Parts: sequence; C-alpha cells; structure tokens
Amino acid sequence: MTAATASILRPALRLLLPVLLALLAATLPARAEYWTIASEDHFPPYNYSFNGTRTGIDTEIVVALLKELNITPVHRPLSWTEVVRSMDENTADVGFQFIASPARFAQYNMIGPFRTGTTVFMVRKDSPIAFERLEDLTPYRIGVVDGFAYAPDFDAATYLEKVPSSSNVVNFRRLILGRVDVIVGDLHVLNHMAKQDGRLKDVRVLPKPLGLIPRYIAMPKARKEKAERLQAAFVKLRDNGTITRILDSWLAE
Repeated sequence: MTAATASILRPALRLLLPVLLALLAATLPARAEYWTIASEDHFPPYNYSFNGTRTGIDTEIVVALLKELNITPVHRPLSWTEVVRSMDENTADVGFQFIASPARFAQYNMIGPFRTGTTVFMVRKDSPIAFERLEDLTPYRIGVVDGFAYAPDFDAATYLEKVPSSSNVVNFRRLILGRVDVIVGDLHVLNHMAKQDGRLKDVRVLPKPLGLIPRYIAMPKARKEKAERLQAAFVKLRDNGTITRILDSWLAE
C-alpha cells in the first residue's frame, strides 16, 4: 500500500472503526447480573425447597420480576429473623414477604403489595375456642413465630399470652400436642402444614379471620437504584396480569 493510498483510507477507517466496535459489542453476551434473594427456608406454599430447587407462590413471583430485568436470582433460604437481619445489614438484595408498617417503610424500600394474605387462628378440632374480638383469646396460650408480624392490633395486644417458636412447623406441632391452645398464621400456610402432616381432620380454622394482610418485597435502603428497577418490573407484571396468573395457578390447585 502506498503512502498516498494509506492517506486516503485512513479517514475512512476512522469512521468505520466505531461501527465495527458497536457491531462486535452487539454480538457479545451481556454480562450476567446476579441478585441475592433472602426468604424464609420453609414457608409453603409461598417459599420452600423441592428436589433442591426453590419454589412456591411468592418465589415464582419474585423470579418472574427478576426475569423481566434479566437478572439471575441467587436464593438464600434463612430463618425469618435472618431474612430481616439481611435487610437491616444490607447483606442481600431482596427479602420477602414483609407486612407493611410505618417502621418498615422507613427502614426499607418496599415493593408491592404483590398479594394479600388471610391471617387466621387455628385450633384443635374439639376446641371450644371462639373468636370475635381479641379479648376472647385472653385465657389461652397462642402460638406465634418469633419475629413475625401478624396484624397491628394483635401485635400490640400485650395482654395476650403469646408463646414464641422458631417456625410455623414447631407452632403446628405444639398445637397438635396441646402445648398451645391456638396458633395464628396465614390461611394457606396453616392448611398446607395440616395436609402435609395428615392432620387436617384434627384441626379447624376459626371462621373470623384476624385480617387481610398485604405482602411486600423489601430491599435495603442502600439499594435504591435496584429497588426502582424492581418496582418498575412489579408495576408491569401487575398490570399485564402475570402476577394474577401465578397466584391463580397455585391457589386453584
């Protein structure tokens, strides 16, 4: 190539180089993005492990939101107190499922509500316990899970005898053994445990629920940019019916 030819081609190459680099970048795979997802280890049918895979209603909803953002979830099954701590200490990107309160809105970025849960009381089949107001439960031992929030009036009712346990599983077994008189929890969670243990015929849910409780996804305050992205994905999947379809596919079973 002569010097004259090179001088003619050089400007053309300078113009062509950015185009070539852009084409090359378009053919390269995007760098994968991973978020850590903290959820209670065993909270079926909302989040639990099956054959080594995390699944459940809420797990599927969160995974769908992340898929919308092209993000790969890294699941961290924990105790509930550890889930809360992971949000407080900013050691996970996402935690679920939280009940709203002014304190939690101040502490975390709250995404949702992505569903509403029915909180109920469960007793043994032959129990005479009835519930119309919280004062009706004053004579009884009520099984609760340590660190859980249930409903504002119940959580504030210091006159009730609440017996804390480490999980819903422990709570349910204490009820069956007569170590507590009544337990409180999500309707689908309590019924799922009773079915799994083959004890559905031995318990009953009191007709009046404690409350209908909206559930949220939490993110640490320090992860505001990620929270804004997740909120946008939530709005899209809520409005296009994806979240409703996930809920219906599970709860219709």
